[in-house]
Amino acid sequence: MQIRVMHEGDLPTALRLSQQVKWPHRLEDWQQALKLGAGIVAEEAGQVIGTALGWRWGDDYATLGLVIVDPACQGRGIGKQLLLAVLENLPGYTVRLHATEAGRPLYEKLGFQVTGILQQHQCAALGQIAPEPLTAHPFLSQARPQDAAVLTALDQRAHGQSRPALIAMLLAEAERVVMLKDQHGLPQGFAALRRFGRGLAIGPVIAHDLQQAKVLVSGLLQPLAGEFVRIDSDPSLGLGDWLESQGLPVVDVPTVMIKGTPWIPAAGAPQAFGLMSQALG
Repeated sequence: MQIRVMHEGDLPTALRLSQQVKWPHRLEDWQQALKLGAGIVAEEAGQVIGTALGWRWGDDYATLGLVIVDPACQGRGIGKQLLLAVLENLPGYTVRLHATEAGRPLYEKLGFQVTGILQQHQCAALGQIAPEPLTAHPFLSQARPQDAAVLTALDQRAHGQSRPALIAMLLAEAERVVMLKDQHGLPQGFAALRRFGRGLAIGPVIAHDLQQAKVLVSGLLQPLAGEFVRIDSDPSLGLGDWLESQGLPVVDVPTVMIKGTPWIPAAGAPQAFGLMSQALG
């Protein structure tokens, strides 16, 4: 067995591995993930039997995900080798991941610490969603490519990650990206709707408070009756109860784990009410 760099040609096999463990990713989702980050594979007899990817978001923060080992090859330490190979490429970075119960013991051995949980909300066919009332004066508008720098700055203030390539990709490829502006036209937050997995996903959702987050998400949900929709949200921020009231129950609760120094937002900074994805953060 060898550990090597992941290439575009490995993605059809990576897709098969994710299907074996019942993850919803499409080939397009794998392509997007590799385009934004760097991957490692475990290969044996010419066959890819394991994957892991890492994403650098600026000079200090990174995420790690899509760690999969072929079920027929588990129990041989392959996952640990993949993780060590990814972490070797992230020296000095604070690294965040979202762990399954099965993966958590390994991550703890490698120095990751539990910092919270994440709730995965989804429904197979969304019902009718009523618009959330806007607070005094703000308004929603469609984000455009020229808004990339502003959205990147809001995104970074929320969790410390500098993700200009991700924001540019969303503005170019997402179904919709909406901004919430105040009475002076200054952006207060944004949210994106994109194709992912079994249907549509909303995230990131960046806002200064819970009501702003509800306005952004409801603005994206209203035209989606009958669609499969997913949102990954930190329950400590309070959006989860509202999502459940809109017909988006919790279907999974992975553990948030960090190796390094967790990001502490400045007073008055926006917060990440919804993630891009569990892998990308």
